[in-house]
Amino acid sequence: MTVLRIFFDAPPSGTRAFAWALFDAQGTCVREGRDPAEHWPRSTRREAVLAADLAPLLAFKLPPLSASRLDGAVRLQLEDRLATPLSTQRVIVSPQQRDGWVRVLLIEHTLPEALRRFGIDRAFSETELMDTATDAWHWCVSPEGRGFMRRDRHSGGGAFALDLSSAASREVPPTELMLALAAETAPPKTLYIHAALPSETLSSWQRASGIGRLIIEPPWRWAHADPALYARATELLPSLEPASPPHASAAGWRTAAALVGIALGLHVVATAATWGSALWQHWQISRGWQALAAEAGLSEKAAAIPPQWSRVYAEARHRAGLPAPDDALPLLARAAPSLQTLPPGALRNAVYADRAWTFECTPLDAAVQKSLETGLRRTGLQTMSGNTAAGYRLRVQTQTYAP
Repeated sequence: MTVLRIFFDAPPSGTRAFAWALFDAQGTCVREGRDPAEHWPRSTRREAVLAADLAPLLAFKLPPLSASRLDGAVRLQLEDRLATPLSTQRVIVSPQQRDGWVRVLLIEHTLPEALRRFGIDRAFSETELMDTATDAWHWCVSPEGRGFMRRDRHSGGGAFALDLSSAASREVPPTELMLALAAETAPPKTLYIHAALPSETLSSWQRASGIGRLIIEPPWRWAHADPALYARATELLPSLEPASPPHASAAGWRTAAALVGIALGLHVVATAATWGSALWQHWQISRGWQALAAEAGLSEKAAAIPPQWSRVYAEARHRAGLPAPDDALPLLARAAPSLQTLPPGALRNAVYADRAWTFECTPLDAAVQKSLETGLRRTGLQTMSGNTAAGYRLRVQTQTYAP
């Protein structure tokens, strides 16, 4: 079996030339080149290696969270980090590690389909081809000057695109690197630079960055990464429909068909009675909804949407001089008993918008967060929360239902 791996430093295009490498059954690179898709060599499988800016690898340190809450907390963190809308990205969240770090890979929704059109069976990020087992950062720069920075495990193992060409002057490190180091509470003691740099540049960079050791390694070549890292890299393409099982023998098919026919007959008889009763009840309920919609002055289309009923109910309360349940003050009054459990000075800001309150707090212990959210849910409120770079954010709103 042979595997052709294509490095995509830009979205797939039939006319653009991309670097490729052909691997044999033992995982050894036997050929390399750079060609448009029509000139790629034949292989058993095709895999896509995506550049760091096409498949960024982020890392967040969060309090211990259950699997059901982890995705929501990660998305809340991403809202402050992304320049593009989160709705345009496919988010792949890794299981939370024991030290609280969570790794997140992003890929645009349109990219998997484009890769499938080129016969790609699997896709992963180039950033995962550099191991983070050592307590050091690795700056991987290709001979063309394109690259990325991979943080060590103590910084979550995240990565960001960092080309050598981004350094305006070779006398000082790139601005992106200096900003990343300044944001670290404990900067790395060692930085491996996989690039061709002269020794005088290394000395000036070491003085400017404050890193204890800067070590020059040969330029980064993704095709020569450890074969084990290819196998462990996170799959970025959505799974396809499972393949059909092998065909059974004719006798087996006849027996299976007879059993299925008997089971289907029994199921149809039982289901017909159940559906008949359900349809009758649905017809009665529909007549009741139509009568209520006509009385409330709603169109038939709007009457089928529960949030529309909530708005009509709120407007009717306002016309009568009464507050609605999701108005700012009634909603805040329901949340107030739980908010009183916060430590003094923890609440920094509160904003009411779109029938919901958003509270910004200082960093809170996991136990305090759980107690607060449990108390709010007991009052019938919906909550969405997560830790941000500045602390803890909590969104509170009423349940969505028709009155």
